[in-house]
Formats: sequence, C-alpha cells, structure tokens
Amino acid sequence: QLSHYPEMCWPWLGVMLNCSGLGQPGVSSRSRAAVETLLIRQRCELPKILKELELNNRKKTHWIWWVFPTDMPGSSEPGGETFVTIETAAELFKTDASATNWRSVLEKVCELCEERGMRVLPRIDHGRVHFFLKFWQTYPDSPEWLQDVLSRLDKFDWPPR
Repeated sequence: QLSHYPEMCWPWLGVMLNCSGLGQPGVSSRSRAAVETLLIRQRCELPKILKELELNNRKKTHWIWWVFPTDMPGSSEPGGETFVTIETAAELFKTDASATNWRSVLEKVCELCEERGMRVLPRIDHGRVHFFLKFWQTYPDSPEWLQDVLSRLDKFDWPPR
C-alpha cells in the first residue's frame, strides 16, 4: 500500500496508522482505514495545496477530498477512499494530525472566496463544499477556528450538485 503515497510520506505511515481512539467500539474497519488515509493525504498534500492557492489564487489540481472531508468518499479520489464519521472526525484535530496545515488551507480558501468569489473552486467541487458544511456544522466538537471557517463559507450558495 506504500506505493499509493509519495516516498516523502512513508515516515508518517507508522504514526498515522496507529490513530488512538480508532479501535473504539462502533468504528468500522472501513471508517478507520478511511480516516487514516485522509490523515496521510493531508500530511503529504496540504503544504503543496497551500502553495498552489497562494501562487494561483484558485484551485488548479485535484485535492478537494482532503481539504473538505465529509462522510462520503469521493467518486474519483486517488489512492484509496477518504471520509470521516462522527466517531472518527476528532482524529483530524489531534496534535499528530495536520490540523494546522488544514486550517491554513481552509482559511486561504475562505480568503480567496471572499476576494474573488466561488469561482476559485471549480463548479464540480461546489457540491463537496456544500456537504462539508452540512457535516461539520452538525459535528459537536468543532474547534473555534473551524466554526469560523464554516461561518465564512456558509455565506456563499454552494449547490449540492
């Protein structure tokens, strides 16, 4: 399974594949694998995504699933499906997760949307943002920074499809 990830990500596999709390009752092996894969992808991809947004002032490559995780896997997601559940979402905020980079990317998307409009994300991704908002607005343990991001993004009319 290492071949799905760039070599620079391999050291993180051991850390990420031992997410504490994921062995709890009620977390399926599919859900566990999906959030572990998401954490690896975030760790590897978020710095590149932030650079892309800073250089181009819009999304140009394929990464929507790792910045806007929902409870639905992406239909054309490379390297294994990623999604969160109410039971696994807390993993994204742990200290060994990429929460700082995730926050930076989400805040950059908000900034760009506020400056340039929704077109900074391709129309095909607008439904993903819609369902991201639906999931995370009902998640009871969102940190304050994520609540701020949700409020900023919710000012736009993201169609479900």
